[in-house]
Amino acid sequence: MNFFMYLINYIFNQAVFVIGIVIIIGTIVQKKSWNQIISSTFKGMIGFLMITTGAQSLGMALLPLQPMLAKIFHFRITVPDIANVQMHSMVGIGTEMALIFTFGFAMNILLARFTRFKYVHLSAHVSFFYAGLITALLKFGTQLPTVPLVIIGSVLLGCYMTFTCAYIAPLMKNVKGGEGFTLAHSSSIGILISALVGKIVGHGSKDLEELKLPKSLNFLRDMTTALTFVMTLMFLAIALIAGPNWVMSHASNGRDIISFSLMNGLQFGLWITVIITGVRMMLSEIIPAFHGVAEKVIPNATPGLDIPLLFPYYPTSVIVGFIMSLTSGLIGMSILGFIHYPVVVFPALIPTFFTGAITAIFGNSTGGRRGAIIGSLLNGFILIFGQALLLPMIGTYAPVMRILSETDYCFYGPILGALLKMLGLI
Repeated sequence: MNFFMYLINYIFNQAVFVIGIVIIIGTIVQKKSWNQIISSTFKGMIGFLMITTGAQSLGMALLPLQPMLAKIFHFRITVPDIANVQMHSMVGIGTEMALIFTFGFAMNILLARFTRFKYVHLSAHVSFFYAGLITALLKFGTQLPTVPLVIIGSVLLGCYMTFTCAYIAPLMKNVKGGEGFTLAHSSSIGILISALVGKIVGHGSKDLEELKLPKSLNFLRDMTTALTFVMTLMFLAIALIAGPNWVMSHASNGRDIISFSLMNGLQFGLWITVIITGVRMMLSEIIPAFHGVAEKVIPNATPGLDIPLLFPYYPTSVIVGFIMSLTSGLIGMSILGFIHYPVVVFPALIPTFFTGAITAIFGNSTGGRRGAIIGSLLNGFILIFGQALLLPMIGTYAPVMRILSETDYCFYGPILGALLKMLGLI
C-alpha cells in the first residue's frame, strides 16, 4: 500500500513522468535501440518541462499586475503564495484527491481502450487539480463515505478527461500546429463556446493573425519581440494609471516604473521563447512514441496535450485573448460589487491569461477577429461569475480556486454542485 501511494503522490501526479513513461513504452513497442529510447525519453521530458516551467513562469510574471489593478479599481486583495495556498487547500481532502486522480486516469484509459472515444488525457497537472475540485464538491457537499466518494469521483474525473478531449478534437483541424493531438486542458468548455460563437458572429471577419502593419512596425512580426513589446507597454500603462509613486512603494520593490515595466516585458518574452523551444523538442518525441503505444495498447488513440503547444503559432491571439478576458473579468467583478454579491472575487491573472489566449485562438479559427474578441470576452465572464458561484461549494479548496480556477472549474463546478443539491446529497 505504501508503494502504491508513493506512485500516486510522487510519480503519476507529475505530468513529466507520465510523458516519459509514454515515450518509453512507445519507443520499446517500436523496437527502437537502447540509445534511441534514452535519448527520446530525456528530450521529450526536457521539452515538456520547458513548456510547463515556461507556462508557469509566464503566469507568475503577470502577478505584479494584480496589486496595480486592485489599486485602480479600489479593491482590497492580497497576492498569496501559490505553494502555501496549494498545501493548505488540500487539508482534509488529500487522500481522496490522490485516489480519485489515480483511478480517474485508469477510467480514462479504459474508456479510450473499449469505447469509440480514443483519447488519452496526458496533462496530469490539469487532471490533478480537477480531481481536487471533484473531491471538494463531494467531500464538503455530501455525506458520502470514503469508498463511494472515491468511486463516484473517479468515474466523474475519467469521463471529464475523456469527453473534454473528445469534443475539442474536431476543432483541432481548424488551427495551425494542431496535427496529431487534441487538447487536454481545463479551458475546454471555453474553447468549445468560443469556436461555436465564432461560427455565428465571424462571417467575413479577417484572421486576427493577418493584421497589416506599417514598415516601421515590422519588428512586431517576430512573436517574441511582439509579445515583449506589448507586455512592456501594458505594464507601463497600468503602472501610470495606478500611480508611479504607489507602484514603487507597493508593487515594484522601489524600482521606477520604466525599468519595472521593461523587466517584466523581457521576462514575458523569455518564457515565451522557452515554451517555443520546448514545443519543438516535445512534439518531435511524444507524437511518434504515442503512435507506438496506440498501435499495440489503445488502437487509433489520440493524445491530449497542454494548450501552450499552440501559442507559438498565434502571438496576436494570445495577447488579444488575455486583454479581452481580463477586461470582461474586471467588468464582471464590478457588477458583482455593484449588486453586493456576498462572495468577493477578483480576476485570477494566471487562468485569465491562459484561457483567454486559447479561447481567442479557437474563436479566431472559426470567426476571425470578431470570433476571437467575443469568444475571449465570454470566457472572462464565465471565469468571474463561475468563480463566484463555485467558491461557497468547495470548503478548504476555495483558496486554490481563487488562483487557478480556469473555465472548466467555473462552468462545470457550479453545475455539479447544483446537481448534487437537486439530488438531495447536499
